[in-house]
Amino acid sequence: MYMLNQPAVFVDIETNGKVGAEGKIIEIGVLRVEDGVIVEEFQSLINPNERIPFWIERLTGISNGDLVGAPYFDEVAQTLKRLFDGALFVAHNVRFDYSFLRSHFKALGFDYKPKLFCTVRMSRALYPEHRGHSLEKIIARHNLHTINRHRAFDDAKVMYEFVQLAIAEKGTAVFLANVALQLRTKTLPPHVDETLIAALPEKPGVYIFRDESGSPLYVGKSVNIRDRVRSHFTQNTTIVKEMKLSQRSYSIDHIETDTEIEALLLESAKVKELQPLLNRRLRRVAKQSVLMSHTTELGYTGITIESKDLNELTDTDNMYGVFTSRMKAKSALENIVRSYQLCTKLVSLEKTSGACFRYQLGLCKGACIGKESPDAYNARVQIALSSSRIESWPFRSKIAIKISEVKSLIVDQWIIEGIMHYEFEPTLEKITNGFDLDTYKILRSYIRLHKESISRLDGITL
Repeated sequence: MYMLNQPAVFVDIETNGKVGAEGKIIEIGVLRVEDGVIVEEFQSLINPNERIPFWIERLTGISNGDLVGAPYFDEVAQTLKRLFDGALFVAHNVRFDYSFLRSHFKALGFDYKPKLFCTVRMSRALYPEHRGHSLEKIIARHNLHTINRHRAFDDAKVMYEFVQLAIAEKGTAVFLANVALQLRTKTLPPHVDETLIAALPEKPGVYIFRDESGSPLYVGKSVNIRDRVRSHFTQNTTIVKEMKLSQRSYSIDHIETDTEIEALLLESAKVKELQPLLNRRLRRVAKQSVLMSHTTELGYTGITIESKDLNELTDTDNMYGVFTSRMKAKSALENIVRSYQLCTKLVSLEKTSGACFRYQLGLCKGACIGKESPDAYNARVQIALSSSRIESWPFRSKIAIKISEVKSLIVDQWIIEGIMHYEFEPTLEKITNGFDLDTYKILRSYIRLHKESISRLDGITL
């Protein structure tokens, strides 16, 4: 078997079922091939120095008892380095296996960076008429023989046999062309076709990664969709989230926009609509915990934590912070109380008829018992909460924000009411929504940076 005038190592690992820093190798199998012939074999269990879960024991047949006397990775590292030296690294879903070996080697001070070849991508390219390219399906489809499925050495050997079969059926030239293609596009995920990536536009917009069933995994935005999508895969051996995205992605949709701000707004909306598995920051929460201010009978500023649906809010003047849970809101309040010597009684963290507990410790200046004046206390509250406050609408009317030569956003009270198109004759596209925290942040930032793009729309009703 001819492979670019260099040796190849067929590698398979079994793991403890975790990824990232907690991911550990529990077995490795290696075949070193030179000039088409297996010249050396290696297989060993690896002690992960922790118990493996029951489901891994059932899947692999490897028990915790088997691993107790097995060598640690550092005990076999020198043998592996010798076997891997100068060889093309071949595996099924190669960047997964490589990511574990790279991290294990890195912990020993060795930066392992071989050329990679993926038999999943080879199967998809050379046998496009088939659905499914897992090793299980390949074994059944091509009548390959393996004794112990989900054991590292047996899986590595069946990969070698599959490559031999592919060369025999498709020819050396076709095989070598796929090797060359993979080396040029080495960071792409195993289940996504190279032509799909190449067809993505180099324009602003939103992209959606989908899994095998078509369900959304991740929604992102960029001023250059193709470059941003490619960038997700450059660190898919070192960043857990990118690894999950790479392993699970089967297709990528995209929606072009004319401007970056439209991409930002569309991303926020799509995340809330689709609820992708790997998006968290922008995901829609029906109700959020909000810090709301009020004035007590004695003139002090009080703070309460309230559960609000932001879509139903019409007045944000007294809103000082939005959190995804009551616990996070309470934690933020506790930090503010400590930093600015506020009263736990007035910020709804303590219920008492007299002085708060912090006053007894000398940590509150006595607003709870009228010892500190309302003016002095309230000034400190304003400073403490100013950074998290939802700004009041700074205009007397709704505004138009020009975002391109032919398009403006119509906004009132931080809510986008419509998009005005000017390409031919003025046409208004109405939008029905409510207050959204992410939209608020995007609009506030854009207005601050593009004041020249704003015009008031006094008295206009959409």
